Amino acid sequence: MIRFLPELGIAALSVAIAFAPARAEVAGRPESASSKTSFTASPITPGFWQFSATGNLSSDDIARGCRAYVTIQLEDGYYFMLRMNKNAPNSAAPRLGMATVHEVGRCAFDRESQSEHCDVAVTDDAGNINQGFIDIRYSTENSALKMSIKAKITGGRHEGKTESFERFPVKCPDDVVHDLMVPASQ
Repeated sequence: MIRFLPELGIAALSVAIAFAPARAEVAGRPESASSKTSFTASPITPGFWQFSATGNLSSDDIARGCRAYVTIQLEDGYYFMLRMNKNAPNSAAPRLGMATVHEVGRCAFDRESQSEHCDVAVTDDAGNINQGFIDIRYSTENSALKMSIKAKITGGRHEGKTESFERFPVKCPDDVVHDLMVPASQ
């Protein structure tokens, strides 16, 4: 469920940065601006997601991010993140030329602690796989859902490394993801 970035050394276990598409929906926004949350289940629901290091992004920033990385969250807590490589905009081929699986994992939400634990495997740019886990606490900041994350690599080149960071999840609009998959209009 959490998404990581290849560019950072520890990023092998860092939620992916980038932004998400137009008409983005912010994940499970609580009614109040309070930093307290009270979820009965993970606020990261099935669908297409982006996890930005910046909160309250514009629709354009969100769309740009979803076109670079998209995390596909499944109903049972499993997820995978794709890194996108696109064809030329005027090509008759689908806009998505190639996608590589950057990260896979499974998350379990604990309603009592309002936290989530995810076991993950992240493939870096050189093809090395780092395994580990992330623990997430949810809150809100300026009415945006915020994830405070602690990551630890338990296997791979960066074994033993830990990192703490924050991400702001937003749902990628279906039309932006769909647009990547279909040929350009002629």
